[in-house]
Amino acid sequence: MGRAPPVHLTGVHMVRFILLAALMASAPAAATDTGMPGALPEAQEAAALRTAEATGRVIYRHDQAATVATDVALADRAFRSDGRLDGWITEEQDGGIVVTFIDDTPSALYRVTVSANGVAGPLEALDAPTPLSPHEQAAARARSAALASGFEPCTRTYNSVVLPPGSPAGPHWVVYLLPGTTDPHAVPIGGTYRFDVDGTTVVSQRGFTRTCIALQKNEVAEHSLAFLMITHLLDPIPTEAHVFWSLWAQKPMYVSTVPKGSLWLIEDGTIQLIERDAAEG
Repeated sequence: MGRAPPVHLTGVHMVRFILLAALMASAPAAATDTGMPGALPEAQEAAALRTAEATGRVIYRHDQAATVATDVALADRAFRSDGRLDGWITEEQDGGIVVTFIDDTPSALYRVTVSANGVAGPLEALDAPTPLSPHEQAAARARSAALASGFEPCTRTYNSVVLPPGSPAGPHWVVYLLPGTTDPHAVPIGGTYRFDVDGTTVVSQRGFTRTCIALQKNEVAEHSLAFLMITHLLDPIPTEAHVFWSLWAQKPMYVSTVPKGSLWLIEDGTIQLIERDAAEG
């Protein structure tokens, strides 16, 4: 009998094959896990998808504002040598985002205003440590509570995004801790955390991965596919973390979820259902 011709997988079929292999590899652990997510009703799923999109885009906007503000600040010699610095907080104002660099008291030391189109203005060095506004004080308290929570880090450095009550993230102050990296090819999604904070109390927290996985931007370069792929077992749909990291990497991301064997595509901050196992409803 002659050898069967090789099967050449392309596009979504290749993605499906690779993610299925990853899902099968995790099956022994998944089979004994009673915490596997259940399917959401259609209306609830649609609402959750829109919330994930909006929240992921807001996280990205604040993180990018902090990035470009830091680039401007680091061009200043006094800023680079200022040992008082203890991070930053962000606040939306007049369509832009004000990035305030703080000390550990906390007080404001420097500010940079980033426009709605992401352009950073000049560094404002305050003459003396300045009391924070009520909004800034609440953001700093929430950030401190998250950092003191005893979370398990996946990288040596973390960036933070603090969103106020009423943002797409929900009714509380919400802090996202985002792993840092110096590897230009890595997407350090593993170790991303969310903390809901009331005052100085963390009322809930979660991670978005079970391991310190770092995706590689060029991991499928041999197939000339310019996207990221991940299997996600913690939620029935992609989350705001997936939306954020897709935007951060500037690459589409395929996400495979259970229980309906769903394959999703995240592109430009939007989540689209690509395939779903009809046999599972």
